[in-house]
Amino acid sequence: MGERFTTLWEENGIGVASATVHGLVLSELRFPGGYDQPSFEPEFPYLAIVLDGALEKSFSRRSHDLVAGTAMTIPAGAAHTARFGPGGARIVLVTLAREERAAAAADRLAELRGRELVWLGWRLAAELRAADAAAPLAAEGLALELLAATTRETERERGRRRPPAWLASAEELLRARVREKVALGELAEATGVHPAYLARAFRTHYGVSVGEYGRRLRLAWAATELARGERPLAEIAIEAGFADQSHFTRVFKRHVGSTPAQYREQTSHAVNAG
Repeated sequence: MGERFTTLWEENGIGVASATVHGLVLSELRFPGGYDQPSFEPEFPYLAIVLDGALEKSFSRRSHDLVAGTAMTIPAGAAHTARFGPGGARIVLVTLAREERAAAAADRLAELRGRELVWLGWRLAAELRAADAAAPLAAEGLALELLAATTRETERERGRRRPPAWLASAEELLRARVREKVALGELAEATGVHPAYLARAFRTHYGVSVGEYGRRLRLAWAATELARGERPLAEIAIEAGFADQSHFTRVFKRHVGSTPAQYREQTSHAVNAG
C-alpha cells in the first residue's frame, strides 16, 4: 500500500479527508450528532452530497432539510448555518476552487432529491481514503461525473415549475416508505387525484415514472446500507423490495456499474478507515 493523497485531520469533533485535484477540492466530512455550524460564507461554489445522517441548512430566505441521498449546489457567497441531527452526518463536497471551474454546475442554490448521486458520492469517499497510485485519477473522474450529473439535473430543474403541493406530498410518501413497493393507485388515493393524472404529472416534474423513481430511492437506500458493511446482502436485497439477491444484483449493477459485493468492498473502506 502507498500513501494516501488526501490530508486527514479532526477539528471540533469533525473528521475531514480532503485533497485538491486540478482546481477541485474534494472532501469527506463527518459531523458529530447535534453539531451546530456557525455562519459560513463559501468563497467558491460547491456541491454537497449527504451520504448518511441528516441536517438543516439555513439561508437568509429559507431552510433546507437534507437527508441521506440528497444533494445541494451552493454558490459562492451564499452565507448559511447548519444544524445536524442526533446521528450526525457524513457528507462529500466537491468545491470548484478555480475560476474556469466555478462557472459550471453550482452557479445557483438548488436542492436535488432522489437522484443517482449518492453512490458516486460513496465511491468518491472511498477513493479519498484509498492508498494507491490510482486514487487521485479515480477521485477526479468521479468528481467530474458528479458535476456532469449535477449540471444535467439542474438544467432539468430550470425547465420545470415547482411541483404542486399534492405532487410533492406523493414524492415525500415514496421517500417515507422507501423500502416498500407503493402502488400508483395508493399514491393517487392519498393525494386525491386520478392515477393517470398523477403518473403524467410525476414524470413531467421528476423526469421519470413513479416506479423508476421508487426504484432509484430503494437503490440509494441499499447503497448506504452496503457502505456501512454490517448486514448480509440477501437481507438488504429483501428489505429494499427486490425479489431475491440475484435480482438485486442485476438491477444494482445496471444502475451503479458494480455488483453490490464490489460496491461494498470499495465503499466500506471509506466508512471504516480512520
